[in-house]
Amino acid sequence: MKLYPWLIKPYNNIIQQHKKKKNHHAILLKTQRGIGASLLIWFISRWLLCLQPKGIHFCNECHGCQLMSSNNHPDWYNCINHKKNYCNIDTIRIINEKIFQYSQQGGCKIIFLSDIEKITESAANAFLKTLEEPPKNTWFFLINYRDLNYFSTLNSRCLIYKLFLPSEKESLNWLKQETKQNNTLSLTALRINQGSPISAKKFINGNMWTERTCFFQSLDSAFKKHDLVKILPILQTNNTIIKIDWICLLLFDAIKLNFNQKNYLINFDQIKLIQFLSDHHTNIILDFSIRTWMHCKHRFLKISGINHELLLLEQLLKWEKILNNILKN
Repeated sequence: MKLYPWLIKPYNNIIQQHKKKKNHHAILLKTQRGIGASLLIWFISRWLLCLQPKGIHFCNECHGCQLMSSNNHPDWYNCINHKKNYCNIDTIRIINEKIFQYSQQGGCKIIFLSDIEKITESAANAFLKTLEEPPKNTWFFLINYRDLNYFSTLNSRCLIYKLFLPSEKESLNWLKQETKQNNTLSLTALRINQGSPISAKKFINGNMWTERTCFFQSLDSAFKKHDLVKILPILQTNNTIIKIDWICLLLFDAIKLNFNQKNYLINFDQIKLIQFLSDHHTNIILDFSIRTWMHCKHRFLKISGINHELLLLEQLLKWEKILNNILKN
């Protein structure tokens, strides 16, 4: 397992602070998903728990490194219960009981909260008391993915470290090495996944890219035959919400093209389809189309028991009417 290139600098910065004894006992990473924040904490934890570190690197040979490699280090505590996928007060109580004792391997102790959204209010209050008066030689690492102050007092006890997305150029270079795909495909996958290179790689290597390509081919055919209901079977079969998002992004790209903002497109591999929408429809119609699709998505997600097939059929007929009205004008 290697550290992603965009994580090397933050890793070095945090390790150097520990080497200089200027580190904060609790670090809260503010970032977004798909960058590798948990992996960064894992590498930092391995260095801290290594018995024979070599500069800023862990040795990968000592007993501490072997325990971390096997995910069995007794002084590394993950607050998230993977079976229940949240952190409750019972978990914090168990951890508190252990960390106020001597470390089992004679080194430091590390507490990791991989997502502060998953901690209950009672657990956060118990955790706050530990952060205020931490036991000796104990380090805390927390991750906040949504940049929301759920527990402002929790944030106030930590050093806030913002972990940013790598530049688009850096991400494209990494994707080119990892996937061997061309820049058009990589750039599209990257922008669909909000700039996350890790998510873009999974998108390219998984089944979603093929599914998306087939979906847009069907949509293109439906446009040309003026029969949008044709896409109903493929729309409702798998990943319906994701496909609705794809439609909205495509329509949004057509609006950008109408404003001569080609460099900001998302679906670079669908230029002909975007151009078709841009040529035949005004921004008013494209915007109205997006709004109706977003309303359909909301109903799909929020109304329990609704007939999804009828909902999608209704939306396709409505969308067809919106587009055809403009074509008649």
